[in-house]
Amino acid sequence: MTALRLLFVTRRFRPLTGGLENLSIRLLGEWVRRGHKATVVTPRWHADWPDETDYAGVRVCRIDPPTNGCWGEARYARRLSATCRALRSQTDVVLVSGMLNDAVTLLGEKRRGGAVVALQPERPGAEGDCHLQIERRGGRRVKQTCFGADAFLALTPLLQRELTAAGYARSRIRSITLGIPRRSATDLGQRHEARRNLASVDPALALAATQSLVVYVGRLRLGKGLDTLLAAWRRIVESGRRDMLWLVGEGPDAGYLREKAIELGLASSVRLTGAFDDVEDALRAADIAVCPALEDGIGLGILEAASFGLPIIAADTTTARDLVTTDQEAILFEKHDDAALAQALLRILDDAPLARRLGTAARERVQRTRSLSTMADEYESILGSIARPVAQEATS
Repeated sequence: MTALRLLFVTRRFRPLTGGLENLSIRLLGEWVRRGHKATVVTPRWHADWPDETDYAGVRVCRIDPPTNGCWGEARYARRLSATCRALRSQTDVVLVSGMLNDAVTLLGEKRRGGAVVALQPERPGAEGDCHLQIERRGGRRVKQTCFGADAFLALTPLLQRELTAAGYARSRIRSITLGIPRRSATDLGQRHEARRNLASVDPALALAATQSLVVYVGRLRLGKGLDTLLAAWRRIVESGRRDMLWLVGEGPDAGYLREKAIELGLASSVRLTGAFDDVEDALRAADIAVCPALEDGIGLGILEAASFGLPIIAADTTTARDLVTTDQEAILFEKHDDAALAQALLRILDDAPLARRLGTAARERVQRTRSLSTMADEYESILGSIARPVAQEATS
């Protein structure tokens, strides 16, 4: 395939951490490894971040972030337009993360002679792009503009269904198989090594040899079901167990969750670790992964945990059911039901053969169906197919 020059527009990129950020850097790294070029345009959320940098072969251009309110967004749109216009001669195809304001800006640039544009909704459900296009002020205008994109990339079956139901052209909706790197299953030696590594960095993360570790990895906000998780963990502590729960990540409700843990008497058994650039050590150190999200998302946390062979407990959402089968590759519990979550935790904590069986089955499914290489193949094919007519037109 002819080398493609991709312009990726996103509100969140490294050094910010999270599922979408991890997904983006992995995909772009594979994109560059295949001989393509990638430039990222993203806000400079901290004043000391450089205007431009190179991240593992990916050029990252940062612009002043939007401020609150309509005028702040309008000024950001002008900055984004100017930056992308300056990069026009170096761009074959634009990929926009999200189908809101930034999508409108880049589709405006397309009408003025810019490259073809693919849009990728960031999440489904009540907080997702398709829903916000209806509920948010000005959302219907945003939706009408988004109809003009050259392709719509859906990272989950639920996103594909939502795009179809919202009226986007079926012929331009393309499914992407969300993939992650291949990893070895964690053995006992690797678990002990990961725990030693983490304790050497932060003594508060030291664990006794007999303690089991349950890990949540993701954004620290209440829509992720963390209130339910803390209530369930109180039941675990009251049962007499002395295990540990780590909440790995950052987010707007970190302070609330820390106070809630203290209020519930969990200060000695719950750690808010902060965000890690790479969550491998945290997941290798763990015995169980818990994904209690109340809302549908892309499910990267479930796939990450499965790739390490961890037994998974997840809230019963459409996203979870698309990724795992309950009692075969994970245990799913009813959302908001802390008693059911506690029961699932105790079931795995007290049954080592069940834990191994669930973890092995989940990892085998991920290895069989969720390759990072396959995901990159699909991006390469889709973006190449919409960029090619423009490249031919430019040389005719």
